[in-house]
Amino acid sequence: MKPILLGSLSLLLMSAVTAPAFGSDKTAINPAVINSTSSKISRIEPFDLINLAYRGYFKDQGIPGYSRFILACKAQQVSAQDIVQSAVIDRKLPSQVLNNKDYVDAVRNQLDEFIRSSNRI
Repeated sequence: MKPILLGSLSLLLMSAVTAPAFGSDKTAINPAVINSTSSKISRIEPFDLINLAYRGYFKDQGIPGYSRFILACKAQQVSAQDIVQSAVIDRKLPSQVLNNKDYVDAVRNQLDEFIRSSNRI
């Protein structure tokens, strides 16, 4: 009887100790961090921007979609700068990115990789 009583007390004690730990999942919010991150400009990743262009999201700006997008890029009728500019016109990107050489270069690199990978298909 003592082993059962001792085991029950041990189990009760363990559940009493671990229950508050599981119930105390609270997240602290720092208003200073929220204010500093909300003022940052959100941008579309270059890979996602090329994907949007491929899927025809910038057709209104003269960038064709799907296979015509690939053909236009191979013929150098569509550039990374054109895609970034179309995204700005379509309000998917802020106008400041037009002057961000690193971002435009990253889009160019993604576009080049996209064209290379379309040659393998």
